[in-house]
Amino acid sequence: MLPTVWQGLEHSQIQHLTLKFPSSRTPKPVSMVPPIPTLVSLKVLDIDPLCYVDDISLLLAESKQLRDLSIVWSPRMREEKEPSVNLNAIFGRCRGQPLKLRKVAIKNLFTHADGSCAGYYDPLTIEEITVINCMGGLGDGGASAFIECPARKIGPPLPQLKFVRGDKPWEGLVELLAQSSGIEKLYIPSPRKAPSPSMGADLSRDSHIEAITKYHGQSLRHLLLPSQWRLSSDHIKHIVQHCPNLEQLGFAARPADFMSIRSLLPSLRNLTALRLLEYPYSNGLSEQWDDFEDFDSREAIDTFVSQAEHNHLPRWLDLGDARVYEIDRVEHDQHPRVRQRNKEAVEHIDIWEMDSFEV
Repeated sequence: MLPTVWQGLEHSQIQHLTLKFPSSRTPKPVSMVPPIPTLVSLKVLDIDPLCYVDDISLLLAESKQLRDLSIVWSPRMREEKEPSVNLNAIFGRCRGQPLKLRKVAIKNLFTHADGSCAGYYDPLTIEEITVINCMGGLGDGGASAFIECPARKIGPPLPQLKFVRGDKPWEGLVELLAQSSGIEKLYIPSPRKAPSPSMGADLSRDSHIEAITKYHGQSLRHLLLPSQWRLSSDHIKHIVQHCPNLEQLGFAARPADFMSIRSLLPSLRNLTALRLLEYPYSNGLSEQWDDFEDFDSREAIDTFVSQAEHNHLPRWLDLGDARVYEIDRVEHDQHPRVRQRNKEAVEHIDIWEMDSFEV
């Protein structure tokens, strides 16, 4: 961008800024982006070190009101296995005066896992972390450097952390959960293309569920687990018993196991949304619901509702097909009204909205 444009922004009162860098490799002058004293939220898109992007290091270090930072790198480096991202060039000026961020979101990062970012941010202010498509980089376990800072080589705890969202259970998430307390919202979106079944998938599932319930059970209000983790009735019971304040819950399970949650609903008095995810290693809903002859989602809903305590039903119920159901809570002596709705009706509800790869 032209230096005069940056100079104009420097003296503006702007609070929210989105920068989208070009993907062209045509040589051009690189400008130093000046700080913006009033800037609160910054979103940077399509960073590619080979495309002559402007230098945002001073903007980050000297915009003292900045609290919300999202950075999306170009997917090219990950696709080409090119570790050309230099985090120190972007955040190096923050050493000694770490960013006092509340929200951090990163996507598509691919870099050497050298653990160098520990001084870039103040761990006492971080409340929300979002990590999308940042696995499989270079270094220990394939994790990228920025991921390793908040998740694996955490250093100081993150005492204010309330929100964690990542598109896969990355290595070290269990450690992050164990070193913090009071997380209220945890979302692990399901991959659009299921990974190959792993021998260690069950162990990973169990260790994560144990950490979630042990350290955050009383505070947790929203929980979305990935579809490749198929929960048993024992898993479901364990989550319900240890997370009594859940308001939204989504997971994959065999239908018979999923239906077992009906008897546990009185323990989840705040539950408003319950979502069954389609297990990716089954051949669609017909196999997923193999316990139910000639599966019909409306019949399954009626069965669920009729055999549950009516005053403890969630408002929204999803059985993993293209429809969701809205249930009107009623008194004991009344039968609840069930209305079929399309997915658009729940797009604003977090366990659906956060099941994506956007930041």
